[in-house]
Amino acid sequence: MAGEIVRRRSVSLAWGLALAGLFLFRLLFGLTRGFFLEDETQIFLIGLRYYATGRWPFFGPDVVWTKSEIPGALQGLLVGWPLKVWPVPEAPVLVLVLLSTGALLCLARYAEIRLPSLPRWLIYGWFLTVPWTLHYSTTIFNPSYVLPAAVAFFIGFFEAVPQLRVGWIRRATAFFLMGAATTWVMQIHMSWVLLLPYAAFAWLGARDRRLRGRAADALAFAAGAFVPALFLIPTLVVFHGHPGLTGIVRNLHAHSVSPWGFVRMLAQFLSFASLEISRFVGTDNAKRLMFFDQHRWLVPLAAVVWLAGIVQPIWMLVEWFRRGSARADWWVLKWVVASSILLVYTSYWFVMEPSQARAFYVLTPLALMFAAYCWSFVDATRTRALAGGLLAANIAFHAGLAWVQAPEQSLYTNRAPVAEALRLKAPEMFAHRRAFAIDGGPVALADPSRPFDPSRDVKVMAATPTVALAGALQWTVTVRNTNPRVAFRDLLYVTTYRDALGRVVAERHEYIRQIFEPGDARSIRLNDGFVPTGYAAATFRIVTAEALLPAPSPAR
Repeated sequence: MAGEIVRRRSVSLAWGLALAGLFLFRLLFGLTRGFFLEDETQIFLIGLRYYATGRWPFFGPDVVWTKSEIPGALQGLLVGWPLKVWPVPEAPVLVLVLLSTGALLCLARYAEIRLPSLPRWLIYGWFLTVPWTLHYSTTIFNPSYVLPAAVAFFIGFFEAVPQLRVGWIRRATAFFLMGAATTWVMQIHMSWVLLLPYAAFAWLGARDRRLRGRAADALAFAAGAFVPALFLIPTLVVFHGHPGLTGIVRNLHAHSVSPWGFVRMLAQFLSFASLEISRFVGTDNAKRLMFFDQHRWLVPLAAVVWLAGIVQPIWMLVEWFRRGSARADWWVLKWVVASSILLVYTSYWFVMEPSQARAFYVLTPLALMFAAYCWSFVDATRTRALAGGLLAANIAFHAGLAWVQAPEQSLYTNRAPVAEALRLKAPEMFAHRRAFAIDGGPVALADPSRPFDPSRDVKVMAATPTVALAGALQWTVTVRNTNPRVAFRDLLYVTTYRDALGRVVAERHEYIRQIFEPGDARSIRLNDGFVPTGYAAATFRIVTAEALLPAPSPAR
């Protein structure tokens, strides 16, 4: 008996250490992500302005397609409150990782209850480290804040649908969670509308519920919705009648979508639970080739993970057609999944934004649960060994990715001005909100004592193009800020390519997403796509940049 107690304690200790290690891994990975990218900057800045000025953040993330904003203070508070508790740049990342990891642990526990035959290490390890939940729930980026609410919503949905219910929570709690998740996501991302059909299905699907029971469900949903809505109500009151309050309506645009769009969205949905890495390595093939050319030691791991990311969605699609399952809930789940793809496809007939997987990232918990059911059908000693190997390869690859991206794009490429912006409560040392942001503060540096001209002040000291692997173009440039009283960030450069006769064959532009304090000089490697046809000579120039208040000298 004593030996059994010792064994159980040892197992519990080992399991606790493993989960703590996964949390630390996710936190460190999040801290290596691209901190100075445009969307990440804008989300951090919403919270920074709230922290620095004390002004209530009436609006949240921007909808760039229509130059509008999502109403509600929740996004600004989720970033700003951690800064009030611990005014360092890492604080919001820590809170985000706590929220997302806690949510994924709940989802994994729920999957464990539903599928007790599956090994715990597979469920927890996969849910916490699959690329989509690793990249999109550890980065200060508004879709990352969708995941905790999405997990709560779909646990509530499963427990509210009689054919899927296992009795983990009460029915009233299930509807409360769905309501709270809906108004949470409403202030974070436009995908909240996708949740409404699920809530309606759960409410209408319980045929044995009488009028009184249905009313109780509706009240529970409304009570849950009211809690996050407390952060939305001030915006509705203060900006009642303001055109910015209805700006998101401009995103509606009726048009047809090719049937191939359904296939693409199906693949994107299944990728949420798969080892898809291509989109996270680079935004196009030229950048991916450049990345692997510079970090060839990552290629073997990447190849294994990439291949698994291709095969797994296909296998999951095949499993959808499985008929011989003894599980009564499998039939309902697979039709919920099919209906979800149809729902997403139909929704794109009414919105302006082109199809992107992150636009319906809110469905990730459903994809993860579907994947867990698929695993249960093939669970065996041999497949567990294969899954364990893939899980290890995925973790090792992302550890390597974190190692190489930290000095290239993370907060730690230039943490000092961000820390000084917090210490001095001066958001203009970090960035400015987009010009269409309502109540977003100054959109540019306006100080007559600090004259600036980015095209003159930011000097290109050297710029050398080279043709890399498979014709990818790589520039090595050295840039210096010569203005003694102004810092610059987001340097917009233009590259012009000419043929042997001096004719322009291509012209491209992109941003250098870094902060250059007065006197800073930095050498940077940039990818500029593939070699254009007829290329014989090229020029590189900086045309503009965002001017900032400089950080005090000791910070540099």
